[in-house]
Amino acid sequence: MSRVALVICLLVTGLARADGTRLEVELGKTVERDVGIATGSFCDDPSLVTTDLVTRNDRNVWIVRGAKLGTTLCRVGTDPTRPHFVFEVHVTRPRRSNDRREIGS
Repeated sequence: MSRVALVICLLVTGLARADGTRLEVELGKTVERDVGIATGSFCDDPSLVTTDLVTRNDRNVWIVRGAKLGTTLCRVGTDPTRPHFVFEVHVTRPRRSNDRREIGS
């Protein structure tokens, strides 16, 4: 099976079991999600995000950082014998800070 066919198969399988998890990540910021024992990850447009999977206290944590504005589907959990998660990742513009302080106060 070609690599492209495998990726499509995994995405379709993941979408059929996805819980519709939408994840908003500000450009340049990171967000973390506990993914239990899921291992491996990939995104349909890897130019939009950088990702890492680390283990903390016997649980895996998926770390995603916004690299470019846009939307991508990411699957965490590529081992068919383990759980998996599908995230719709939206990289957004950074929010403006409402913390305006007057000079001299």
